[in-house]
Amino acid sequence: MNVQDIVDELATVLGRSVVINDLRYRPIAASAQGEVIDALRAASLLQRKTPPEARALVERLQIAQARQPVHVDMSELNALDRLAIPIRDEGGPLAIMWLITGGLPPLTPAHFSAIDAAVLLTKEELSRQSPGAGGSARIAVMGRLLATDAAVSRRAFSDAVSNLWLERGDGTLVIAVRVDPDVGAIQRVAFGRYLDARRTKGIFYLGERGTTQLFVVRAPDTGPVLDDIRAEARDHSVPICAIGTARQQRHSDDLHTAVEQAVTAAETALLLPDLDGVADISELGTWLMLSSVLADTTQIALFSPAAYALCVDGDTTQRSTVETYLDVRSQVKEACDLLHIHRTTLYYRLENMPPVVKAALDDGIARSTLHLCLKLMRLWQTKGRL
Repeated sequence: MNVQDIVDELATVLGRSVVINDLRYRPIAASAQGEVIDALRAASLLQRKTPPEARALVERLQIAQARQPVHVDMSELNALDRLAIPIRDEGGPLAIMWLITGGLPPLTPAHFSAIDAAVLLTKEELSRQSPGAGGSARIAVMGRLLATDAAVSRRAFSDAVSNLWLERGDGTLVIAVRVDPDVGAIQRVAFGRYLDARRTKGIFYLGERGTTQLFVVRAPDTGPVLDDIRAEARDHSVPICAIGTARQQRHSDDLHTAVEQAVTAAETALLLPDLDGVADISELGTWLMLSSVLADTTQIALFSPAAYALCVDGDTTQRSTVETYLDVRSQVKEACDLLHIHRTTLYYRLENMPPVVKAALDDGIARSTLHLCLKLMRLWQTKGRL
């Protein structure tokens, strides 16, 4: 997401135009200008620079050095009042975001949350090529946990452990929250930043990958943390598609492996309805193994002729009957309850299976292979690979 995309989306959320200037008072990006605009804004955009009198005002107020939004009275320039939001990283100021406030309704708390998210995204985009290396504040340390430079990410993790924000080993939980793709980037980041801002909960926002929000928390129990995230997502109108989790491994010096595992767990939970949208990487060994098998029905015929007969030549009733029966460890009562059939019906169906299937059900290894291959076919179909 580039700076222009950020500006355009924020303008839509706020219902007003947005401009970001660099530190030399030249526009980096500007949204479409609405009806509320003055001569100063028009001149700045047309000339691609801020007029000298406006520049003098900005310098006098030292807006670039500010650390909070600044309301600017523009009456001396016969212009509408503005809100100036400095954009900074650890190395100092990067740019200034400008919003016209005069003649428009007041900004709401939801608007300021969106502005905060847009500032974060812009800062990351502008400092991507020259990230700051210093800083010991919590937000700075957490911001470096996923740095591509291995030395930087390891140092950040060591600092987080030293400050007791995280711990080495499985007491640290990484959470990947896959949100609805229709949710805009600013709304996603605003949600993530909100969770992070509640210091008492100890949930730290790491950033995002695509539409997946990444968090880390010291938590021995996963359930309460996920319940909290779901509740806040509902309150912020951020639909969650899937959640994946992974524990940090004690032998690892950073969070990269746990993050990759959590993202994989979320992607797997999204594909498999049986997981109810939530999965921990430790529970997915079988599915991960199956995911590595290339989609090719001829392989199924080699692995398990019985599965091939059910999936390719058989009907859906036969397949669901055998799969459910194997899912419950061949327990007749449990299978009947899940299939909503009588015990006699189950026996009849099993007795009338193709010979190759009956033979597999009577053999330990063949039965296990049949079960795995049925799951493999289901996984391929879910991924659209068949």
